[in-house]
Amino acid sequence: MVAATQSASVYAFDDSKITWHPFAGIDYLEFSLYDLDVERQVIDLIVKFEPNKIVALHNHLAQTNMMVIRGELRMYETDGTLKEVRPAGTYTRGKRNDVHSEGGGADGAIVFYSVRGHGDENLFEIMDDDAHVLATLTMADLRGAWEQQRGA
Repeated sequence: MVAATQSASVYAFDDSKITWHPFAGIDYLEFSLYDLDVERQVIDLIVKFEPNKIVALHNHLAQTNMMVIRGELRMYETDGTLKEVRPAGTYTRGKRNDVHSEGGGADGAIVFYSVRGHGDENLFEIMDDDAHVLATLTMADLRGAWEQQRGA
């Protein structure tokens, strides 16, 4: 009798063909826009987080769904306490008015985001450590980034 063995297929996400862009005002991450539907206010993008770094505190004014593609995404409370670890393969349906910071784990993270607008141009608020709003990221800002990325 011959024992059957299962071979697990290992898949590693290769981001070497992605053109990454800095995110103005937010350290420790890069992004690439995939789709921007102004009429429906839907933005699809992929974000690459540096290993063991935490990005600025921010508020999701629009629903933002996400899927961790590689590594792990670490979510932090407003006081910097680790709230949740999301490993590769995790899908999360985001909610509006969700103030937090996030960052990559030991190997960083690559995360697909789908932002769903709500009739308002405002999508995200970037905050200081005391949760004071420093800047608001709008649909117009992402349209500008989209046009710049497509023209590059």
